[in-house]
Amino acid sequence: MDTKEKRTKVVAGVLVLAGLLGVLTLATAGDLEPSGPPAPTMKTLDEVEPRIPIHASDLPLTITEPNSYYLAEDIHFTSTSNHAITIGCNDVTIDLMGYTLKGPGSGTKCGIYMDGRSNVEIRNGTVRGFYYGIHEAGISGQDHRVIDVRAISNGQRGISLRGSGHLVKDCTASNNGHSVDGYVYGIYVDFRSTVTGNTLYYNGSSAIGDYVYGIYAGSGCTVTGNTSNENGNSAIGTVYGICANACSTVTGNTAYNNGRSATGNARGIYTYSGCTVTGNTANYNGVMATGSSVYGIGAGTGCTVTGNTAYSNGNPATGTVYGIYLTGNNLVDQNTAYNNDGTNMDTTKANCTYGINHAP
Repeated sequence: MDTKEKRTKVVAGVLVLAGLLGVLTLATAGDLEPSGPPAPTMKTLDEVEPRIPIHASDLPLTITEPNSYYLAEDIHFTSTSNHAITIGCNDVTIDLMGYTLKGPGSGTKCGIYMDGRSNVEIRNGTVRGFYYGIHEAGISGQDHRVIDVRAISNGQRGISLRGSGHLVKDCTASNNGHSVDGYVYGIYVDFRSTVTGNTLYYNGSSAIGDYVYGIYAGSGCTVTGNTSNENGNSAIGTVYGICANACSTVTGNTAYNNGRSATGNARGIYTYSGCTVTGNTANYNGVMATGSSVYGIGAGTGCTVTGNTAYSNGNPATGTVYGIYLTGNNLVDQNTAYNNDGTNMDTTKANCTYGINHAP
């Protein structure tokens, strides 16, 4: 009997303890009723993509509100009577999103056109088959940026920005201005602009106008790290791989094989007065050219010309050939001019200051 009584007491104690634990659990569990449905988490389309899309059906388009726009698809614009996109206000960004804005392949209209606008950025895609790919027409245009754009097979100019303070960076301009009459430019910028990291080739092949430029930069510009190859081959006019106007800095560029078989003059790199011309390479420009002169590198009055290489320019050519041509009052040091078909370096200017150059 004692054993049964003990077992009964133990069981009773366990049951009492379980009951107490149950009460405590209910007391601390809180309200079991749901607080309400979850709040919506979906974002609106404007929140997901706050920019404005441009579709083929929107063209011809005139942008009149400052905003950020983007191409939503490849577009083939076939009209020859309108610009594809006209930017009619300031403070606009157009992201081409890797797509192509393609023109009709004829006519005199532009892919993207501006006249006297400021602070416009165009980036990341291809503009081809127009008269001018991208064009700022007004001298009051300022502070545009064209970045990572391919301007290809346009009738006269790839990228053309009048005005001042522009940036053209990491772009490619190729096959623009084939067999046309008139000035051909891969890239054109006006005053106080920067042209950096761009690639130019096959612009102005067989052109019959007066001039072909891979790059033209106005006064006070910085032209650095560009590669300009095979522009103006078989052209009739004067050919420049890279040309910079007065008081510009031209550094670290490569001009190769521009003006081959041209019937005009050929210039790999040419600058006007008061420029710094440093660390550039000009090779094989003006090969078989039949104009009056070929310069691998030419510098205007009062330039600093240091650390450049000019090799095998005008080799052969029928006109006067200089690897490095100097106008006068220049500082000339640490350059290499070799195997050019004529005079490797112009040392006839008595008013120049020559350092240690390799110009056999």
